[in-house]
Amino acid sequence: MAVMAVMAVMAVMAVMAVMAVMAVMAVMAVMAVMICCFHQRACQGSLSALQHMKSSHRNVTLRDVAKASGLSLITVSRALRQPELVQPQTREKVLRTINEIGYLPNLTARSLVSQRSGMVGVVVPILASSLFADFAQGVAAQLRQHDRQMLLGVSNRSVEDECEVIKTFMARQADALIVTGFTHSDECRELLRRFDGPVVETWNLRPDAIDMCVGYDNYKASVAMTRYLLSRGYRRIAMVGGAFENNDQATDRRDGFLAAMAEAGVDVAPEHVVSVPNPTTIASGRDALLQLMRGSNKPDAIFFQAEIPAHGAMMACLSQGYAVPGDVALAGFGDLSLSEHLPVPLTTIRLRAHDIGSQAASMVLADLDGKKLNGQATARQCDMGFEIVERQSA
Repeated sequence: MAVMAVMAVMAVMAVMAVMAVMAVMAVMAVMAVMICCFHQRACQGSLSALQHMKSSHRNVTLRDVAKASGLSLITVSRALRQPELVQPQTREKVLRTINEIGYLPNLTARSLVSQRSGMVGVVVPILASSLFADFAQGVAAQLRQHDRQMLLGVSNRSVEDECEVIKTFMARQADALIVTGFTHSDECRELLRRFDGPVVETWNLRPDAIDMCVGYDNYKASVAMTRYLLSRGYRRIAMVGGAFENNDQATDRRDGFLAAMAEAGVDVAPEHVVSVPNPTTIASGRDALLQLMRGSNKPDAIFFQAEIPAHGAMMACLSQGYAVPGDVALAGFGDLSLSEHLPVPLTTIRLRAHDIGSQAASMVLADLDGKKLNGQATARQCDMGFEIVERQSA
């Protein structure tokens, strides 16, 4: 009986233990469900808050900066526009707050008040040539030092495209305009003349500039290279230039070549004056070279009045077995970075593209700010010059 009693007690205890374990597991399951529900609700709450933030998104204003920094609106405005009038730590606090909350100034509103946008419009004919990329870099670097920015447009040597770009810049309230060359449509020329701000025509020099100009004398540069080739004993000199329509630089270079040849008493065969489409390319230079060398009146030298086609001509000579300068001498115009590294380094004319851009921007800034440039009144014309670079191709 005693044994049976003990066994009964043990059975009861076992049942109670199992029930306790089951109770604990039930409690844990309930807690897990509660935690899961809480986490889900928390996630839903965060998502709801994020969606609310997105739905109520608005531009951060200067008033928000003042509130976040604990400063007055006047102090914040002064710290941005007249920093010399506030304590350095105050300006630092304003800038730190701006960075934290993502404030961006409303330039349109500011330009309405100041009548200045801080932007200068620049028009280049192409971007394929590193010359115009270097030019744009020169403009941008100089403007950046004075808290101005550049608007860049491409005309593709089209006076119609140039006019549309100019209209866009004017509509954007550009403070000044920098354009390439002197060839403009009548409509564009009138727009530039009436523009209430400085205008700089670049990459050539003319006495009848609309306002200011900076560049070099394309005519004189072409004369100088032609005289150089003549001095080397070449007489059957051909000339390859970009299309002369809507391109005063190309026409000046052609005229300079013809004048130098006439001065030397050397006739130029009509087939030795070749025009290739704008923008000029490596392929157009190759085609011009093959056209001239396969003709009955082969030239002994070719003056490429744009650098990229000269590179194409050099490659064509190598592929076709023409010795440079033995069979034909080659000369270029522009001295791109590749020119000195060609299999036969290219004789060419070096231009200061970056400096032309920097000088154009300096003239604009001096005119806008009413300051003298290098201690003198702003020059209306600036000649950056050119340089003949003698290499092995001619």
